[in-house]
Amino acid sequence: MTARVERSAHRSRASRLLPLVVGAGLVVTLAACASAGPAPDGAPARSGSTPVVLPDAQTEPLLAEVPERTLAAAPLERLAEGLVPPTNRWFSGLVLNEDPMPVFPQPLSFRLDAAGFTFGAPTVVAQPGLIAGAMTEHIVVENGSDRSEVTRYDEVSVTTTQFDADDAPVARVTIARGSPVVSYVAEAAHSLTVSEPLEAASGAGEGIHLATVGGLDYALIAPEATVSADGLTVELPAGATANWLAVPADGDLAELAPLAASPLDHVEVEYAAADESVSTGIRYVTEDGSPTLVGTLPHHGEQTASPVGSYTTVYGPMALAASGGVDATTPTVAPAASLDLSALDDAERAELAEQLELDAGSLGTLPADTYFGGKALARIATLITLAGQLGEEGIEQSLRTRLAEELRTWFDPAGCEQREERCFLYDPVMRGMVGLAPSFGSEEFNDHHFHYGNFLYAAAIAVEGDAALLEELSPMATLLAADVASFGGERFADWRAFDPYSGHSWASGYSPFGDGNNQESSSEAIAAHQGVALWASASGDEALAEQATWMLSLESLSARTYWTNVDTTAEPFAAYDRSVVGIVWDGKRDYATWFSPEPAAILGIQLIPMRPGTGASLGSDPDRVLENIAEATESGPAPQFADYLLMYQSLAGPEQAELALEAARDLPMSSIDDGNTRTYMLAWIMSQD
Repeated sequence: MTARVERSAHRSRASRLLPLVVGAGLVVTLAACASAGPAPDGAPARSGSTPVVLPDAQTEPLLAEVPERTLAAAPLERLAEGLVPPTNRWFSGLVLNEDPMPVFPQPLSFRLDAAGFTFGAPTVVAQPGLIAGAMTEHIVVENGSDRSEVTRYDEVSVTTTQFDADDAPVARVTIARGSPVVSYVAEAAHSLTVSEPLEAASGAGEGIHLATVGGLDYALIAPEATVSADGLTVELPAGATANWLAVPADGDLAELAPLAASPLDHVEVEYAAADESVSTGIRYVTEDGSPTLVGTLPHHGEQTASPVGSYTTVYGPMALAASGGVDATTPTVAPAASLDLSALDDAERAELAEQLELDAGSLGTLPADTYFGGKALARIATLITLAGQLGEEGIEQSLRTRLAEELRTWFDPAGCEQREERCFLYDPVMRGMVGLAPSFGSEEFNDHHFHYGNFLYAAAIAVEGDAALLEELSPMATLLAADVASFGGERFADWRAFDPYSGHSWASGYSPFGDGNNQESSSEAIAAHQGVALWASASGDEALAEQATWMLSLESLSARTYWTNVDTTAEPFAAYDRSVVGIVWDGKRDYATWFSPEPAAILGIQLIPMRPGTGASLGSDPDRVLENIAEATESGPAPQFADYLLMYQSLAGPEQAELALEAARDLPMSSIDDGNTRTYMLAWIMSQD
């Protein structure tokens, strides 16, 4: 995300919600592309798929009632006409900035240059508090082009077309997550100038040349090319391919080269969600339909194809295989609207009821921006579910009335015609909903999933048992869900922030950074998918519910793998010397936050808002929970997120839950986050005991 300046301390009755439908055998296949309909001139044709979730036919009538305005458009000169601007993607920095920023398809780093492109496999190094694999300029390729334009993309791969001074296409270049290949197709006869001399690769086959830089081999697989005697110029006829492969140190080039020969055309994603697990299939489709080389990361688990090499990435070791893609099975994390209070005794329930009355009576005026305003609405929603569970009907009804009033204001489709806060408008240039007042760069599409997940969670609770309110709130809630989770239309970016290969979301809209895109709060991303799933259940949208459950499950696994349960046992990661990561970038993993250097903040931002049902995502290993807390409080009591740290502590077993409960009862009100309440904190801890 864009830097959060002076960010403050962060932040039921589910049984009456419509049942969340998760089809045990349903598989949704997505030939993922940027927009429906014909491709722009010069672009590869879209592979095509039926719209799956919240398509244009559903959202366009709703958008007709919403004012349009663009607050902060990105430069779109490098995006082909007709394509939806790809905000919040791993490659957004390539497209949505004045100058192209480096991107990290993994295991490669890549950057567009004035007359071509640069790429290389980063050398990953670790030091206290930092794992880094910066942009590496090993191979510089110039092809006489004058400009580059993104002409096709999906959630895993992106194609740029490079044009000469007469605006004629020179070549197509495709990169993809998990691919060690830079695919290159000549649109016209031309020559390449390369920064490192190429030599024929002995024994690897015809048309294969090698350049060695920094101890790494890069193979050019170009059977129709002519390479000059000095190895610095490559002549290509029209239609020829010239793919580059970063050769793994433990790989056999003769075996790998044929698998890197066919250019990548596009990548498709399929998923299924069942009670016990969700499955993800990522299919890499080459131009001739042959298998290719695909790398997998730790969260993907074991693959059926045998490894043919490996790389080190900032995410950890990457296993390379000759296959058609990635197949991963992930434990299902089911969305929940309420805590399980069934084991509480009468004294605990009475204690909660007494605290509930205090918290319900001290809500005050709610913030007017989309981040803190959304948190405040979600805070009321948690109190509503607790009031219902505790039998406090009067408090529940009072809170429901307040929440409905607040949501009616925010969800008024024409609200932004009358005011500059507590409303949403549609940005027709960047293709998405923008709330007023914006916060943390949300006008640039930063953090939309964090913000809108809160609104959708609150709306799902608010409409429980109230058909009239459901009808009233549905138009705007549907649009907010579409902004972060739709697939298959042109009015919104597909899966706004979610990266199916990485298994997590990206928070920066335009990604104006040299280290790629990033995400700080893995837990707020988890809460976002939960909010979408609960709204899908409340509104009866089975396709959205299936997709949101899949995303929630993957995001939960990635949060443990790359943020809270970091594995530093293998080299070179041992020097990192920390148990959690504060910000995951594509080019580094950093023990930091955007808003505070305090260890408690670095852990706390991975915990908030600790919604119902997310305990297993955070605390499957009690020893690791205690290790993380010890690190967070190594300098003394937590100055920030003390409430969430106590809730987290309760996941380490009954004895720790009792200690946390005692401390929570005495915690000063000033130490309770503005998205939390003492009632919810106590109820969370009691439900873990």
